[in-house]
Amino acid sequence: MANCTVIPVPALSDNYMYLIVDNETKQAAAVDPVDIDAIQKAAVDNGATINTILTTHNHWDHSGGNLKLVKAVSSIDRVYGGIGDDVPGCTHEVGDGDTFKIGTNTTVKVLFTPCHTQGHVCYHVDDAHVFTGDTMFVSGAGNFNTGTPAQMTEAFDKILGLPESTNVWVGHEYTAKNCAFACFCEPNNEEIKKRLEWAKGQGSIHSGGKGTIPSTIAMEKACNPFARIDHLSVMDFCGPCDDRSDRMRLVRKGKDDWGKMA
Repeated sequence: MANCTVIPVPALSDNYMYLIVDNETKQAAAVDPVDIDAIQKAAVDNGATINTILTTHNHWDHSGGNLKLVKAVSSIDRVYGGIGDDVPGCTHEVGDGDTFKIGTNTTVKVLFTPCHTQGHVCYHVDDAHVFTGDTMFVSGAGNFNTGTPAQMTEAFDKILGLPESTNVWVGHEYTAKNCAFACFCEPNNEEIKKRLEWAKGQGSIHSGGKGTIPSTIAMEKACNPFARIDHLSVMDFCGPCDDRSDRMRLVRKGKDDWGKMA
């Protein structure tokens, strides 16, 4: 039996928040709770008590609800964020390999994944789930705002090193557009073509559709061009380039250039 239950909660136009509920104690962590009313309703609906906030990074659409939620919910006594990320209300700055628990049975391990922000972290939960914020999206990656292609390469290597059955819970519903670029990058990848059609059919949970979360590590290895920089088809897209980090840069540049045309 699983130690925890993950409840996705849509926010804003395309953000995802999450409630992670320890099944034994019903204590819960709120992940990136920008919409405090919606996350509190999810807790009430599931008989859970929020006592922890997990923040992937400091951008307002992920951390902007922290202070309000702490004020509104007296049971919250821990706010986690990455080292050096200046997360609002943070009580516990965490780095790579740090561990802690939600309730009595749900273990959380931190993956330090700076690039999108200088202290971005992902949370590996119960050896079954990873919350990737704006580092990894379904078939995509976040912008390299404060970091380097080498940092994003290292971040993806950490995430992709998790078991292939791991559920991947991302920060935004960008899947259909990401899959469209993935098809452009790898036009002969049949798995990506199938995934694009599936994503179109699922639609966005924010507008009444089913949404596309969670993914899995196995699926990202098959259909995410940023996770496939060592595959021949992506190497062909990048052109002559022996350096893995430079291929990560070229895939990012390709996505940005494609986005201007799309």
